[in-house]
Amino acid sequence: MLHKKTNFLLSIALLALGLPLLSIQPSKAQQPAIGTVQSLNVGDRACYVEVVNDEGETFTEFADFEICEQNLVGEQVRFTYEMGDIQAASCQGDPECADTETVMLITQAQVISEPNPEPRPALSRVQDLPDGTYRYWNGTPSSSVVSDAALLENGGVTFTFSKRGSAITGVFGYVDGEAICVQGQVSGNTISGFAVQNLQGAKVLSTGETFQSFGPSGYLQVRRGRQVSPSVVRYGSALLNLNNLNRINAGSRVPPRGC
Repeated sequence: MLHKKTNFLLSIALLALGLPLLSIQPSKAQQPAIGTVQSLNVGDRACYVEVVNDEGETFTEFADFEICEQNLVGEQVRFTYEMGDIQAASCQGDPECADTETVMLITQAQVISEPNPEPRPALSRVQDLPDGTYRYWNGTPSSSVVSDAALLENGGVTFTFSKRGSAITGVFGYVDGEAICVQGQVSGNTISGFAVQNLQGAKVLSTGETFQSFGPSGYLQVRRGRQVSPSVVRYGSALLNLNNLNRINAGSRVPPRGC
């Protein structure tokens, strides 16, 4: 940094003239009040704190030795400075040398905690829901009511279903995209059963025992598929995992009674 280079050159000039060294330090305003700690190193004279401020400038500051004992590397920290005496640079690390110089020292370093996000309400397991009609979405709603326009704007997948005991029947689909009917039994948040897609030009994703994802989301896995007709594909085995989906308003569409 410029001020350190200037101090160094001035010190050389003073020594050449046979004059005593002056303790010249940057003003407090030049030292970062807040920054991200890059490293902490214990030296002969002090703890050396390397810090980057919000503008990306790097500083190396003197600090009390106790600062090096704190777990600060990688943290954004608020610093408190005070004038203090450390061993003079002319001592060159000699522990018997009693010469000192007065510098600005970091005496306190307080980690700036990020605000804690408000905890999301615990999600009820689908298995524990009372009988009724429900809709789940993989987006993060700001309220329990999500409009069709908001769904179209944000995209994602939904599952609209009816629940009768452990029996589930509903439509899993991509917003403004392909959909498929899923029917089965629920355990926790997972529905296991079968699935039927009724769509002109529908193609079988998996005819054997290997599960294939219905679309890119990975929530619905299907296998044992067969082409019932040019527009109907039936999968004898389907697994739908509703973990990480959020319950929203049921909407205006009524789920089918059966697939």
